[in-house]
Amino acid sequence: MSNEFRHLLLAVITFSIVAGCGGSSSGGGDLIPPVPTSELVTITSDNATTVAGVVAQQVLDDNLFGTLTTTGLPIASAGPGAAIALSSLSAVPLPANMLAAQSTLENCAVDGTVDVTIEVSSSLTISPGDRFAFQFNACDDGTGSVLNGGLVLTVTDFEGDPTGEQFLLGVSMELSAFQVTQDGIVTGASGTISVAVDSTMPPITTITVSSASLTTTHDGVTETVTGMTITVTENGGTVPASVTVETSFRISSPRLGGDVIVSTSISLQSSGEGYPFTGQLEITAAGDTGIVIIALDTDTARLEIDIDGDGSPDEVIDLSWVELLAAGDAA
Repeated sequence: MSNEFRHLLLAVITFSIVAGCGGSSSGGGDLIPPVPTSELVTITSDNATTVAGVVAQQVLDDNLFGTLTTTGLPIASAGPGAAIALSSLSAVPLPANMLAAQSTLENCAVDGTVDVTIEVSSSLTISPGDRFAFQFNACDDGTGSVLNGGLVLTVTDFEGDPTGEQFLLGVSMELSAFQVTQDGIVTGASGTISVAVDSTMPPITTITVSSASLTTTHDGVTETVTGMTITVTENGGTVPASVTVETSFRISSPRLGGDVIVSTSISLQSSGEGYPFTGQLEITAAGDTGIVIIALDTDTARLEIDIDGDGSPDEVIDLSWVELLAAGDAA
């Protein structure tokens, strides 16, 4: 398989892990009911800012806005934006001999190996049902990352022209003990991820990421996200592009001391690479305690903290988005 094609595949994988999400559906935005993994935490004065910071990281920093709304995606060879990256996957011609099933053990560019099994219906382009199975063993292609573990990528949907502006593309990735080591930090993932990109109505592009369950480990901390659906809608007709996000998920993390349930009660909206300037994230915890994160502007967020579970805030804290994300880092 060509290095260009393999790098594009790995770019999609990296994007999906960094995007922190996953899937059972290649399209649509139907919410998946969260699956309980442990007990819900109780929101208190002491833990509220930490809980809000960890959740904000999931949605804004480590994952959604930090990945999908910037040109700093780990997909340099595919150009800016997740839509371009995923569409490029379908635009890369395969070697003529890659028809039906083919298995090969390849040496990586610098060190390590990858065992590849490919089943495709055409050598000209990627098609629905095409399947790519990888087993990485300390694979270093000189990109700054070393890969280990298993990945199966299946194209679930494809319509339109991947080299143009209008297309529909879906991919599903099954990760098994998959690990990326970069700058000495190991990030691992196990679970199934689905990503769908729909640009059939330009200048609107919709990216849907979903997962029944995805477990990730980053720098020694293991977290599980269940019932996740994220829908990111980008309007490229504005300058800078406007982005709207809707999401729902349950997260279990030792940084939280248990689980919380998260949803957007009002869609988050941003412009360009900025933080959201409007929208609300609701965090539900034990005993109906909870937190509402309100985007006041691109610099500031407000936490309305319900400690007694009566539906009304007992404490209100205004802080910058940077401070809120730092609270998650400190956990």
